[in-house]
Amino acid sequence: MAINFDDYPCEFCGKKSTNVVFAAFVCGDPECIEKARLARGGPGGHMKRKAEGRPIIPDELMEEIDEKQQESISKIQ
Repeated sequence: MAINFDDYPCEFCGKKSTNVVFAAFVCGDPECIEKARLARGGPGGHMKRKAEGRPIIPDELMEEIDEKQQESISKIQ
């Protein structure tokens, strides 16, 4: 399945995304790519969190996942 980048704006500036870098949709701006790297924790950031005893999924993303799961449960009931 191909990704339609038109559906996903850059997560840092809002421009049209052109790539997925460090698990984030980003435009071609080096500043946005650097922000994605820092947000992810750098290369291996998820393993660093695991080594610290924290979940590998960032807290902000877990909150979003929980909200979507609650919405899905509400629709079923």
